[in-house]
Amino acid sequence: MTDARVALVTGGARRVGAAIVHSFAQRGYAVAIHHGNSPDDAAMLSRTLQANGTRTHVIRDDLRDAHAPRRIVDDVIREFGRLDVMVSSASVMTRHAFADVTPAEWEEVEAVNLRAPFFLMQAAARVMNDGGAIVQLSDHLAFETRFPSLIPHQVTKYALTQLVSTVASALAPRIRVNGVAPGLVLAPTDLSPDALATFMADVPLARGGSPADVIQAIHYLVDASYVTGVIMHVDGGRHLWR
Repeated sequence: MTDARVALVTGGARRVGAAIVHSFAQRGYAVAIHHGNSPDDAAMLSRTLQANGTRTHVIRDDLRDAHAPRRIVDDVIREFGRLDVMVSSASVMTRHAFADVTPAEWEEVEAVNLRAPFFLMQAAARVMNDGGAIVQLSDHLAFETRFPSLIPHQVTKYALTQLVSTVASALAPRIRVNGVAPGLVLAPTDLSPDALATFMADVPLARGGSPADVIQAIHYLVDASYVTGVIMHVDGGRHLWR
């Protein structure tokens, strides 16, 4: 068992998830890096952190599998003997026209974006000590209706915000549960300059964000011992104009 506090980050091998992992390492945590299908990225991240003195553990598991959440948490406990913070960053976002969404595609998005976070929280709650903290990553798209090619993603992320509130109530006062709804902090690789400019026109702060903005919110919620059940918008004020 490690004496260091332990953080589990799902979807932690790439992009914002990897930045979140780095941030916990910088704060002295031991970190469990979950990924679904990014073994090279996860291994490189783990080696980099270990070279700087961070204890890491890589977990590969498919969140579409209903039993994955319990396996992931059990793996963390076997490796570290404790779990103090969990950040659910893993997500699926696929684009399909409304008429083209299939039941299989809907079920895949729901499994990763909604079912897995619930059962990860259930599993984590069994092993966390009093004072544990859980942060779920939602999405500004959960609160918008102008992207009809992303309906399964939007609906599941909106439901996730309700899940944060109800699970926060269920786990209080032992464990705090909060969420972060990022805006555009890393532009999708397929987003054209014109589409990016159109998007920015609806951001009151008139710019995109960065992973650092999301990380700042996450660590505030991890440290804020009198805050539970909230969704923090990190979207440059875009939610103000919906």
